[in-house]
Amino acid sequence: MSIPQKRKKLNIPAKFNNTSVSSNVSYTYIEAFKEKIGFRQLLLGKVSFDKHHNAKYDVAKTLDYMIDAIILGYSRFSHMDDLKNDEVYKKIKSSVLPSESVCRGLLKMLPESTSEELRNVNYELLNLKSLNESPREIMIDFDDTVCTIFGNQEGSAIGYNPRYKGRPSYKEKIGMISLTNELLDITLEDGNHHSNHNFIAFLEKVISRLPSNWVLKRIRLDKGFFDEKLFEYCEKNCIEYVVKAKMYNSLKSVVNYVNNLPAEYPWQKLNSVYSVTEIEVPLPNWSKARRIVIVRKKIKNDSLQLRLFGEEQYIYQAIVTNADNLTAIEVFNDYNQRCNIENKIDELKDGFYFDQNSLINKKANELFLLLKMIAYNLQNWFKSAILPEEFKQTEIPTLRRIFYKVAGNICGSGRYQHIKYMMQEKLQYLIEHVREKLDIFSIQTVVL
Repeated sequence: MSIPQKRKKLNIPAKFNNTSVSSNVSYTYIEAFKEKIGFRQLLLGKVSFDKHHNAKYDVAKTLDYMIDAIILGYSRFSHMDDLKNDEVYKKIKSSVLPSESVCRGLLKMLPESTSEELRNVNYELLNLKSLNESPREIMIDFDDTVCTIFGNQEGSAIGYNPRYKGRPSYKEKIGMISLTNELLDITLEDGNHHSNHNFIAFLEKVISRLPSNWVLKRIRLDKGFFDEKLFEYCEKNCIEYVVKAKMYNSLKSVVNYVNNLPAEYPWQKLNSVYSVTEIEVPLPNWSKARRIVIVRKKIKNDSLQLRLFGEEQYIYQAIVTNADNLTAIEVFNDYNQRCNIENKIDELKDGFYFDQNSLINKKANELFLLLKMIAYNLQNWFKSAILPEEFKQTEIPTLRRIFYKVAGNICGSGRYQHIKYMMQEKLQYLIEHVREKLDIFSIQTVVL
């Protein structure tokens, strides 16, 4: 076959009349899970705002649709009409779907009180999840992140922005359960707010929204939250804390003091790089002494003089804690587990678009952010309850690629209706496992 003939053979004509093929066909399994847990009833019961009686799209259906779009990766409002026009998704939902302009309009229309109602939806979702698990102790990790603004959004401000210096931004504060990664609450704040801005009030809200089946063991925070007022609050309320310290000059003096103690002073060696020790001292202006775990890290230095004389150099960090049941080494290891929240923030941004705030109105941006939080926790519960064990830690971009967004064709009708996928062993194993788990999955609303 000549090259021109081959080109003509490959340049196949296309038709655009197939309504049974979709890249969203696997969403039927998430929708089945939502039906099992009564998700739409949860929205109806918690969101009080109602449109005019003859409105075409009710509030709960529109919010539910936006949550679906977030899980499926339609990151912008302008992309949502692609989902609205998907004939297979329409069959899954069995309802008329709103346009992206209707979604944006609803967020602007909803009152300020809806933000608290959506937080209550999130609480009820997590509470329902907790009632279907064994009781457990949990640790909460806190962090905040900068979300750069590329428009003229209300409430944004110029503050610390490590990537886009001088650009306005929002600050998002996050409380997340360690290991299982449930997102308890989130704020949308002006970009010039410090991490400590109203943090104790945020901490109180997060703890108040803990399901009864989850018992708080400890909180862990980065140095941005280092503040004696926080320590006093936790001590007064019997809350264990592990907080990285800011290396103020006063704390550097403590490190120097420890280094000048006799040689037998106990530095505990973790490995060839790290060693730890601890001391109980009050820093200036503190009301009392507190336990400080000091960590030193050996650094390489290629200076010939240092190598000849055998001198070693270190960099130091300090951790303040009231967790007396932990050794100094355990405090260091426990704090290091907090680093996982930074990875989860990356997933929230890359997979759920937490850093995208495209609406001018701050209230509307916050409401959309809270919908993203609900979508994240809904998908996280589906993943932990329904997916095979080896997929329970898989992040959303990968799950979309291998499962949620795999193209399929709905064939047959009635009891003979089925989905045709491409031939792939991993996908077949995944779908068969999901269907089996959905068949046996049930929930209880009261702990027996």
